Amino acid sequence: MDIFFNLILVGFMALLAIIAGIFEDLESDVASTSNPNSQVQLAPQIGNLHKLFNRAVSGEPLLLGTMATIAGSIAYLLFSLNFPVVLVLLLSSLFTTLIQVLFSITSYMGRITSQSLYNQPLFLDVIYKTVPSIAAHAFITIFSLTTLSYIMVYLLTPPVLLTLPVLSMLMGVTIGSIGSAVGDIHYGAENLYQNLEFGSGIPVSLNGNIVTKSALGSKKSIDVVSFCSKFAGPITGLCFGIIIFLSFWIYLVFGAVGGLIAGLIIIVLFLILNFLLERNSRINYGKYE
Repeated sequence: MDIFFNLILVGFMALLAIIAGIFEDLESDVASTSNPNSQVQLAPQIGNLHKLFNRAVSGEPLLLGTMATIAGSIAYLLFSLNFPVVLVLLLSSLFTTLIQVLFSITSYMGRITSQSLYNQPLFLDVIYKTVPSIAAHAFITIFSLTTLSYIMVYLLTPPVLLTLPVLSMLMGVTIGSIGSAVGDIHYGAENLYQNLEFGSGIPVSLNGNIVTKSALGSKKSIDVVSFCSKFAGPITGLCFGIIIFLSFWIYLVFGAVGGLIAGLIIIVLFLILNFLLERNSRINYGKYE
């Protein structure tokens, strides 16, 4: 019975991980936290003034790790005061979201005003229109991460032997790393560099030469997150969900030693599949000409 209950919990954890991964990647896209932010930063230096939100002060792993730690610490404190579970998860996520929103606004204003030398204006409508989207995506991400950590610490049998703030930090760094590694592959050149042929790469001489116009006027971060919601967000969530599900499922089914063996077999299978996929792609499509 315990195994059956744990399997249900692991399935729910995987669902939470998928949701957290999707919205984490989209939040980083709309706020320009991820790797292409450097191209947005360079754009005004070569005369490409833009209306893209440019928050980047730290990478996704550090940012998400910090925010998840804050949420986990608040939740841990409220749990010690015997607050109801749902209220704890909501309050900790809401308070952390407010911190992330303030961080986003000050980061954007600092980044843009530092580019006044290149005549880059500070557009207030960028703040008004982008910040609500950042807040919505951030809240769902933090709520999902905090709930995921809560299940691991308080509901699983046996539980994860870490305190809630520490586990939240690890989950935040993990999802931030996945978003930076997986989601960024599908955001950047194909969206900000539509004036270059896909697959050609970005020469140093063209750094910052991003597309600043959309079909309906100036290109905005909302356009970017709309583009990324079709693939980058879902693939990030799927990656995080698979990691969470397999990490717990194999140990519940096969035990400690059997889980290690099963995990090793799964890793080898993934390596073989990746090798076959890359080899067949090179055979079918060849090198970029």
